[in-house]
Amino acid sequence: MAEKIDDQNILKSEVDGEKYPKLFKATELAGNYKIRAEKAEAESKELKAKAEVEPSKKPEETPTPTKETETPTPKNDYSLQDIRALSKVHDDDVERVTKFAKGEGVSVAEVMKDKDLKAILKNRNEERKTAKATSTGKGKRGTSKVSIKSIKDKANKYEDLESDEDYDALVDSRLKQSR
Repeated sequence: MAEKIDDQNILKSEVDGEKYPKLFKATELAGNYKIRAEKAEAESKELKAKAEVEPSKKPEETPTPTKETETPTPKNDYSLQDIRALSKVHDDDVERVTKFAKGEGVSVAEVMKDKDLKAILKNRNEERKTAKATSTGKGKRGTSKVSIKSIKDKANKYEDLESDEDYDALVDSRLKQSR
């Protein structure tokens, strides 16, 4: 059964979660935000209706929720265009893009056309690629195969060979020569 996400008839089941994981997550979040907003609006209307019916009574004081019982409220209500625009942005840059949009006073989809933001995002992508390409770990280095000639040269100079494989290769080559 398909769950309706928003008024633009985008269904959560229509978004391929494996092919577009960011878009799937964003549509899921947008749906959750909308449901929460509708619930809050219904509760608000219900409270207003109760207050109008019983004007002589003092409205009940509701206890303020503690940090443990508070549920996170959505900070942003993204449109479908915003979600699509954010799906093209790296996870590390999503917050930066939304702050930039809020600072400019425009939607996320519109701010993605801004040349300054494009330059910032391009620079950050290049930094990520460089960091990924640069080997920063203490990984095992690849060993190159030492030629039999260099092994023989070391043995003739009475230098120590580097590994047991070098000794084996030297013995094999000398056995072949003697046959």
